[in-house]
Amino acid sequence: MRKFFFGFGVLMAALMVGGAVGLFALSRDGAALDAQSHAYVDDAVVKISRHWDAAALWQRASARFRKTTKEDDLYAFFEAADDALGPLTVYRGARGEATISFLDGGTHVSARYIAQVSFAKGDAEIQVVAVKTGDAWRIKGFHINSSALMKHMVGLKS
Repeated sequence: MRKFFFGFGVLMAALMVGGAVGLFALSRDGAALDAQSHAYVDDAVVKISRHWDAAALWQRASARFRKTTKEDDLYAFFEAADDALGPLTVYRGARGEATISFLDGGTHVSARYIAQVSFAKGDAEIQVVAVKTGDAWRIKGFHINSSALMKHMVGLKS
């Protein structure tokens, strides 16, 4: 019985050490992914929204984004955004983080950010969802929340 408890104690200690090492590695990798994704989103949002460059977004788009979005629709939407908001005047940065998921036997890395941006004709929040494919980040979602843009879009339908 004594050998059983000793063996069980050694096994538990080994599991705890292994778990601690795993958590340390995940936190270290998570911090690096946060830094990478944040830098990517900051750069992408500025380059895309500076003059509403649909080609800059299309170039950074993930395969899923390209599959669900018509390029012509994207260009038309960005023309409306340019009319409603004008060029970028102030980029205040983005808040968010990267996430590591273990799905279908693989690792999935994504990031969600909300950027605060001012344009010549109004303010906006730009929500970006990015995914890491291999060593590269790609944009899976790019949503513009702006009352000036909404008013403009409603005016186009009238």
